Amino acid sequence: MQRRLNPSSDERLLRDQPEYSLHNRRIWEPFRLGTTWRTLLSCWSLTLLLLAATPFISATETAGISLWISDDPSADRISDDLSRLPSWFVPEDGLSVDEALFQEQPLRTVPRVAPAPTGLPSAADEFTTDWFASGWGVRRSVLPEERWTQPVGIGSDLIRMQEAVVRSTTDTGSLLGESPSAVGLGLQRRNPIVNDPRIRGSRIGRLPASGSYWVPARMDLDTMLSKIDSRLIGDVLTIHGPYAVRYGPGFSFVDFALLPTPRFDDGFRVHGATSFGYKANGRQVYGRQTFTGGSDLWGFRAGYGHRTGNDYTMGNGQTIASSYNSRDVDLALGRDFASDQRVEFHALRLDQTGVELPGQAFDIEWLVTDAYEVTYTADCPTFADRVALDVWYNQTRLNGNAQRPGKRAQFPYYDIIGFEGFTDVNSMSTGFRWAATWGCPECEYLTLGLDLRYVKQELNEITSGQIGLNVWQDANSPIPRSASVNPGVFVEYGAPLGERWTIGSGARFDWAGQYLLADPAELQSLGTQSLPLGDILGSDDFDRSFEMFSLYLTGQYHINECWSAVLAAGYAERPPSLTEMYAAETFMYVLQNGLNIVTGDPRLRHERLLQADLGLRYDDGMLRARVGGFYGWAWNYITFENMGFTRGPPVGEIQQIEYKFVNTGLATFVGGELAAEWDWTPRLTPFATLSYVAGTDRTRNGSFATRPSSPGNPSIRDPNLDRGAYSGIVGDAREPLPSILPLESRLGFRFHEAASAPRWSIELSARLVDAQRRVARSLLELPSSGFAVGDVRGYWRVSERLLATAGIENITNANYREHLNFTSQDRLIQVFQPGLNAYVGAELSH
Repeated sequence: MQRRLNPSSDERLLRDQPEYSLHNRRIWEPFRLGTTWRTLLSCWSLTLLLLAATPFISATETAGISLWISDDPSADRISDDLSRLPSWFVPEDGLSVDEALFQEQPLRTVPRVAPAPTGLPSAADEFTTDWFASGWGVRRSVLPEERWTQPVGIGSDLIRMQEAVVRSTTDTGSLLGESPSAVGLGLQRRNPIVNDPRIRGSRIGRLPASGSYWVPARMDLDTMLSKIDSRLIGDVLTIHGPYAVRYGPGFSFVDFALLPTPRFDDGFRVHGATSFGYKANGRQVYGRQTFTGGSDLWGFRAGYGHRTGNDYTMGNGQTIASSYNSRDVDLALGRDFASDQRVEFHALRLDQTGVELPGQAFDIEWLVTDAYEVTYTADCPTFADRVALDVWYNQTRLNGNAQRPGKRAQFPYYDIIGFEGFTDVNSMSTGFRWAATWGCPECEYLTLGLDLRYVKQELNEITSGQIGLNVWQDANSPIPRSASVNPGVFVEYGAPLGERWTIGSGARFDWAGQYLLADPAELQSLGTQSLPLGDILGSDDFDRSFEMFSLYLTGQYHINECWSAVLAAGYAERPPSLTEMYAAETFMYVLQNGLNIVTGDPRLRHERLLQADLGLRYDDGMLRARVGGFYGWAWNYITFENMGFTRGPPVGEIQQIEYKFVNTGLATFVGGELAAEWDWTPRLTPFATLSYVAGTDRTRNGSFATRPSSPGNPSIRDPNLDRGAYSGIVGDAREPLPSILPLESRLGFRFHEAASAPRWSIELSARLVDAQRRVARSLLELPSSGFAVGDVRGYWRVSERLLATAGIENITNANYREHLNFTSQDRLIQVFQPGLNAYVGAELSH
């Protein structure tokens, strides 16, 4: 689409914008920045007063029924019956708080393994990551998960699949966003089944998902986790810093483990489970049928899931076009060879159609993902104590358009300029990771490994339209067919030092090459102005290579039985993505003001980050808490430059903005997290979390301004002007980084059965989000208002086979917008989140 520069319009555009809409001015006034802490403390005080007013709870407590904990020999028969339950229907009963959120998380690597069923821990020691209960009163009947020595340390959270059931989540992204266990992580909610997680201010499209390495096909439409149903996940590990080396070059990581296959000691068995869920807002229906089976040496799992939903209703009664249809098939096969070698094979097939994405340039007409993963592990081979090999392949193909009525109604500008847009994407990721370990996680260990990641991507965007005298027909603004090759080697070491210190460390070296694979003849007439790719990007030197390294050191000091201190420092480097290097004026909504045109730059330098974390943890058996802070320095951080904007009817407001990916010399990140839980009584547990991050571009002026390309004039870097000068927006020498989520807190309590494995639980919680006024004004990012949302959730284990769940989300029917959701410059068009939403669900094993 054509760009129009207007140098006469500058900071006035921002001064004239209200910091929040009049509709919400009175409601959200208490959440202004100056009163945030007072508001949070007041809400917490009210919660404590409510708890103090309920002494009858302790008086009326009765002995909780704790199933399956018995020294009676007959308990073996009960456990044998329960072994027929599928793996997702049973608790992680041996995973104590030491591997969960608020207790001491070992800084050296720990095994993510479910131990043998030897009974459940006491209620005081069992704070699980699903915040509801330690499970549903049954034991795990499958072999331990085979992924060994995963890093769990400062700023890391472990979220388990049980939360997906009781919280009625959709994709794995929504599981992270709904879980209070994931502190320091936020979401961009694009659709009920498309959610993009952001860790500590991470930028759009820059957070890969490991396990089998996933990247978004088109970073403004799908995400790396939106293609994986949350019911298929065994657990998800989030790492909030450069404190891991086995996942490749990066600053933060999401590592998910798919559910393993079961084993049965008493011979061949076949069982199944049926799940159902319904959400009233948008009439969202979910169903899944799964079959499991196997014997003592092998197992399988096969399932089919189907989700469908219509437009949801906001708090003010208006509807948002957000319908979807999603179908997935999963297959897993596992085989044990002797007693020390195992192979697990996973296959996933996702088929989505009619996915409407409010606030994005295109809807997804159809999306197909095929993914395969093979994991081989061997204990005690001839040259090491353990060897693990992971091999993966996943491919996503999608087709989208901007022609649906809901999209046209949301963006009237499309009809004004006669815009027609279609996009198709083909993205593939494959590779392997091999690691050998000497020692054990409980003592001293050393791991050596090597890996390879290969990503190939091609995006076409065909558009037609007219702006003034500029008419274009079937113009392609693509990300040309390109590839990234990234081999690397890594080493990890951990050991206890004396009785109080435990250390963990790691280092890796990477080489990454980024290449254009497209035929040069295809790159001579691109964009709405039919320009060569080199003119658009500003360089004909398309192929690049990067040499990078990373290292970290973590430590945990046990002060006494209750207190421990944790600290960490890490340095990492990562290369630019294919989108950041090769996007040729692609129509992507990368900021919340939407209608963005994005241009890459093959001259981008690789990013570098130095980060330090410091924290304290406390656990006296009744109160469990952690608090921590971090500071990071990022050099050559990739952000955006405003190269210009286009005004349009009816009153000449800004309709689209043209951004270019650019390095900034220095950016900093500072923030912290706080979380606590208190066993007020055996039946009542209040909890609270708080997270905050501030990102600052400290060299916003840069060392040049980018002149946009035009016919006969290739894009150039002008060293005599400050960054963004061609847009006419005068920026400060220092300003906040874009797309940083505001301060957020969760307050609530759980009322549950007084047992180590409660059969029922009710949770009442409030999510409080502050207004965000730290915005990138040179990029025309807009402030957002604060809001509060209340939820009530519960589950009931009706019988050994039946689990029932229910809840109400947004119980006050608040009309609120997340900071990352779309809003037009004049705020006449905004994407608000769903209003009151009641849901029910059930899961039956058979």
